[in-house]
Amino acid sequence: MNLKIAVIADLHYSEELNPLIPERRGDYADIFLLRAVHRINRFIKPDLVLILGDLIDDPLNEKALDYLRHLKNITDLLKMPVLAIPGNHDPAPAKFYTVFPEAPALFDINGYRVMTFLDKEEPGYNASRSPEDIRKMEANSRNFKGGIISAQHVPLFPPGANDCPYNYTNSDEIISLMKKNNIFLSISGHYHTGFDIMSSDELNFTAAPAFCETPFKFMEIILDGKKINSKYHFLKMPEEYSLTDYHVHTSMAYCSENITMKKAVELGKLFGLEKLVFSEHSGHLYFDNKNYGSDDFCNEGIRSRNLTPRIEDYFASYRKLNSGMTYLGIEIDYDFKGYPIIKPEDLKSVQMAIGAIHYLPELRKPVPDMEKAADEFLFISEKILRSGVKILAHPFRVFIRSGQKTPGCLFEKLSDMLKEYGVSPEINYHTNNPEVDFFRLCLNKGLKLALGSDSHNLYEVGEFAPHLEFLNTCGITGNPKEILLRPEEAFYKKQ
Repeated sequence: MNLKIAVIADLHYSEELNPLIPERRGDYADIFLLRAVHRINRFIKPDLVLILGDLIDDPLNEKALDYLRHLKNITDLLKMPVLAIPGNHDPAPAKFYTVFPEAPALFDINGYRVMTFLDKEEPGYNASRSPEDIRKMEANSRNFKGGIISAQHVPLFPPGANDCPYNYTNSDEIISLMKKNNIFLSISGHYHTGFDIMSSDELNFTAAPAFCETPFKFMEIILDGKKINSKYHFLKMPEEYSLTDYHVHTSMAYCSENITMKKAVELGKLFGLEKLVFSEHSGHLYFDNKNYGSDDFCNEGIRSRNLTPRIEDYFASYRKLNSGMTYLGIEIDYDFKGYPIIKPEDLKSVQMAIGAIHYLPELRKPVPDMEKAADEFLFISEKILRSGVKILAHPFRVFIRSGQKTPGCLFEKLSDMLKEYGVSPEINYHTNNPEVDFFRLCLNKGLKLALGSDSHNLYEVGEFAPHLEFLNTCGITGNPKEILLRPEEAFYKKQ
């Protein structure tokens, strides 16, 4: 009997920062939630998600229900069951549940039973459980053989057992009933500091920390019978790692979703980045959306007669930003002859350049010859590495996106070429899964690695949790600074 639960609490979403409590970043709570949802779906994969109240900051705001609908659209992306309950900052349950599905009083999953409670608020931001709900606790526990979990907004724990200033006015009564009825775990929110699993008389109590306050974390609880383990997932990266995101797109990308330079910088700071590099597709800045990726684009490249240059607009937008934590970069596309799709005079204006292969001639065929595709890949890769770039973006993604397996023979050859030209491969998870065997080869050859989010949406900026876990898989534990490319090493080598 096993169960994995992700717990998110206290988003305090609002369109504007609360000036009275500036550490409460509810103005970005929707972006935080979207980041968590994608991480939960792709990497954590729990059986159940609990959202334990205070989804918005002001229940009296005339847009309160609109805010809830916006958050509901995000939680709808989750690929597992979601139980959401309101907190004291949310509209009353009757209104809250016009937007979110009403959380059932009991929910059975994987041999466990989850009970949800909407308890009365008491002075001092405490709560009490009504006699009726206490009777329901007992009735809904009767004859159930598995472990039972109580979920509510306000923390529940033995009085005096924790520094948390909030509790139930009738906590002794509730806890006594828990002991008698196999309710072995209580999960709450509300207390922004939160507290990890604490045990007392074979009962367990926890409160998830506020998702809207740095380091913007949520809980994962893993149950094996009545054995409990917990861990925290941080949206903010460790500042001591001094991380740089070398691959952030802008609103000028045709594949951009909601990126703006200003907000990307604000989120980069919140997420603990030291530096951030805007690296727009060069092809997007010379070709219109219709012709990007066309035969003309791939064969004629910068020599095409169909150019519609916007690169000066890109440069102008960057100059207006005037941020000390950013660099002006470019993600250079290359034509099938290996020539960069950027004018030499424009390339002189950027500080950093990363090279990328997005298309190969052979992979455009219905049934490609993979030996020929591998040769094309190596030919264009060498052209890229000789062109002065210091980073090779998503090295083998061109195969993945074509539905093909990366030819294993390329790992040794490409790592040797990277070593020869002093270029760093990029760890990139955007519609991509980096090849661990390839990156281990690169590390063994003394190559430094670059981290890139390849952000097209604000939630992706500096989202390096999978990158750091990947480095662990490669044998790099702790602070990875020694094996990561530093910004001063990444400047474009002008030819």
